[in-house]
Amino acid sequence: MPTSKLEPSVNGGWLEPMLVKLRRPPHSAADSEPTKPTHTVLSDWLWLAMAMLLSLALRIPFFKIPMLADEGGYAYATRGWVDGAGQLYHDLWISRPQGIFFVYAGIFDLFGSDTTAIRFAAWIAIALTTIAVWGFARMCVSPSAGNLAAAIFAVASSLPNLEGYSANAEMFMGLPAALAALWLLHLGRTSWSPWQLVGTGLLIGIAISLKPSAAVMIAVAIGFIYLIGDTSNHTGRLKRTTWLLTGVAIVGIGSAIHGWMLGWDEFFEATVSYRLSAQSAVTVGVQRNLEAIGRLAWRASALIALTAILLVVRYRAELEAAGRWLGAASRSAGRSPLRWRSRWPIDGAVSHLARPVDDGKLLLRLWMLGSLAGASVGGDWWSHYLIQVVPPLSIWMGWTIVQVWPTLTAPFRPALAIATVVLLMAPFWVLVHGSPTDMARTMFSHPGYPAQEQVAAYLREETTPDTEIYVAFDQASIYYLADRPPAYRYLYDQELRGIPSSYSDLISIISGPNRPEYIVSTRQPGPFADDSRAFWQVVGQYYERVVTIDDVPIYRDKTAIDAEDD
Repeated sequence: MPTSKLEPSVNGGWLEPMLVKLRRPPHSAADSEPTKPTHTVLSDWLWLAMAMLLSLALRIPFFKIPMLADEGGYAYATRGWVDGAGQLYHDLWISRPQGIFFVYAGIFDLFGSDTTAIRFAAWIAIALTTIAVWGFARMCVSPSAGNLAAAIFAVASSLPNLEGYSANAEMFMGLPAALAALWLLHLGRTSWSPWQLVGTGLLIGIAISLKPSAAVMIAVAIGFIYLIGDTSNHTGRLKRTTWLLTGVAIVGIGSAIHGWMLGWDEFFEATVSYRLSAQSAVTVGVQRNLEAIGRLAWRASALIALTAILLVVRYRAELEAAGRWLGAASRSAGRSPLRWRSRWPIDGAVSHLARPVDDGKLLLRLWMLGSLAGASVGGDWWSHYLIQVVPPLSIWMGWTIVQVWPTLTAPFRPALAIATVVLLMAPFWVLVHGSPTDMARTMFSHPGYPAQEQVAAYLREETTPDTEIYVAFDQASIYYLADRPPAYRYLYDQELRGIPSSYSDLISIISGPNRPEYIVSTRQPGPFADDSRAFWQVVGQYYERVVTIDDVPIYRDKTAIDAEDD
């Protein structure tokens, strides 16, 4: 298939497609659109700047929302690693490659170590990702599609129901993944430069080091290489794939060397074997997958509804044809099943499922499918996993709106615009609660989040820096805020659920002679089959409740209380 080329005045510069209008490839979906007004470069850059600032404005009210468990775990492990207070993947155990810890260490140096600082740094990553989204949509469709995709991404990547305001790994991983997709599209339209393919592979490797689910981008890139261009050039495709994988391998080898220096067995367990054996969509069971998908679908219902509306609007002709066919088939079957000769309009339906001829549409489809697969591999289906789907989804939404807008009659245009804005902005209703504490009470299902700063302040005041504590069972941010070491190295409830010995280990720890001085209950039932009743029975034997802070009970070792009384 012939591929589109840059205008002669561009001279092959790969960033130029963001500034000039490219020739679209043959059979592009945008070719059938009515002619659009010419956009100036200045107005397009203004759209981009406004989108970036919009994402910041939407995040600022949430900067003071209490630190999330993932943020707290990353921050706790990073601080202990940088300060030499612990050893990564030993007592500082989190099932992530090193990339996220390097990022957090950089944030501590550049911006500070409080919640606002790390969330501001996450916004910077999102703002840069906005540029990649904007550029991809411009190259595929038009400047209008790029501007609209950037605005949609600014809102969708900030959604509070997806924890878009946080500094989760997905916020940082999305940047190299989106840049890799943009670079791949450029390479497919110009020349498959070996060194640029290595650079694309490096970006994918960096994304994987930040969040392992980004490994799906390897399949996305290889799929694009093999499905685009001359289908008979097998040798060329193999070479391109080799160069790409070389870039990925450079990052992987660097990570492995560093892991060997930290301790190979511990590093491999945390980053590879634990996930494969205990925490993936395959290992957690069908029922838990379905329950988690249901919760995720409810939390993301507004975004899903908008996607469904755009699908209906985009493919309404096919849906109408299918409706007519069903009506005709029903009438024919009612008269005589033996003479039912109505035929399904198969051509129009299958054409949308076939491999796209347009290179941008092909890569976007692969990227979308890959990101959905990446969000599902862990088996937990946490809402922030969907952030990795937002870049390609925003491009698709911008593309779809630009494509269907000229075909809509006057009454339907404002209806589509209003539905888009309302459904994108609906999750921000929590802002009506005003204060971060009140918003946190609404957003989270247990009091551990709203009260964590007060709990951490109490523990700092009542203990020395080397005093061990235990937070039952998930709120790792309390360890970070209190600056106190955990009594058990596994910080999250999914790890306790996935490691068979965790329950007996915990009971042994809190009943042993070196048990932690304080236990904090975040009022969660815990990940164990008996809802952790055995754990709390042992706590009742050895601990006494000393204070309750905003519905969060804190227990202290009775031996320590008796020693203090004496």
